[in-house]
Amino acid sequence: MIDNRSKTIFCDIDGTLTEQIKPHQAADPDFQLELLPGTIEKLEEWDKLGYKIILTTGRKESMRYSTEIQLKRVGIFYDLLIMGLGGGKRILINNMKNNSNIEYALSFNLPINTGITNLQV
Repeated sequence: MIDNRSKTIFCDIDGTLTEQIKPHQAADPDFQLELLPGTIEKLEEWDKLGYKIILTTGRKESMRYSTEIQLKRVGIFYDLLIMGLGGGKRILINNMKNNSNIEYALSFNLPINTGITNLQV
């Protein structure tokens, strides 16, 4: 069975799309994020494929304004921004469809600051 429905990408920001930063930098709307190589190209690829892009971050909800400005300034676009996840493990629990052995929840753990250029989802 082939599933042609659009994928949903949950992607961390700091250390994944941009260089890892310190909390006081995340709170500063004037702080300039440094994109990791290939970030915009990969986001554009996923967007053209119709994937829903959900950014996730451990940044506090009170940093939403600064985060949105920082992301916009470097050209990072998304469908949804989920904040306040904290720094612990992130566990995704999902079901499998009836009569299917397709895994609908996948996880990729990338070394910090290596980017998503070579990620195939």
